[in-house]
Amino acid sequence: MENEVPKTEATGAEAIAKKESFSAKVNELKGAVAKMSRTTKTFIVVLVVAAIILGGVYYFKSLFVAATVNGTPISRLSIVQELEKKAGKNILDTMITKKLIEDEVKNQGVIVKSEDIDSEIKKIEAQVVAQGGTLEQALAGQGMTEADLREQITINKELEQILGDKLLVSDEEVDQYLSTNKILPTTGVSSDDLKNQTREQLKGQKFNKEAAQLIDDLRAKAVINYYTQY
Repeated sequence: MENEVPKTEATGAEAIAKKESFSAKVNELKGAVAKMSRTTKTFIVVLVVAAIILGGVYYFKSLFVAATVNGTPISRLSIVQELEKKAGKNILDTMITKKLIEDEVKNQGVIVKSEDIDSEIKKIEAQVVAQGGTLEQALAGQGMTEADLREQITINKELEQILGDKLLVSDEEVDQYLSTNKILPTTGVSSDDLKNQTREQLKGQKFNKEAAQLIDDLRAKAVINYYTQY
């Protein structure tokens, strides 16, 4: 009987040890699972970010690459540089001119109504249709859109208001032009129609001359700093 007591105590100690060992393994397993969970989450986040980046690169690729030839990219920057080399000066001069006109329009409070622009576009369209074409075709042939045409008409109308009386054509000027060039009405064209056509022609000539002079004057008064030489 005396030998059984130690055996019982040993058995109890073993049970406690096994329980503690089991708890330790459970905790170790929980830690491993938690660690694995964090690693998995991190991995998933990395995958998502990578997918977003790759998708963004593909989506915005056209912002940087214009084309590829046998896998070799042609950058949009190289195209811009080539365009600047060939047409940079002309484009810059055009943009400066537009800005000078824009400032003068503001200074003089010039306003061009939308209906006046629409009316001019309709006139142009009617002329094109009468020749068997369409406005879209005519614009495409000039490398223009309707928005470009509208902008051009707006600028012309603004300049017409600024130049004012300088564009007036007298009856004497019309008669003198017709007489000097020996122009007579043709079949189907009345004398009045011929004079009106001539008046518009002379007005256009005056517009070109006076507009060029105005732009020269605006350039002379403006402070223009060039930071790039073409």
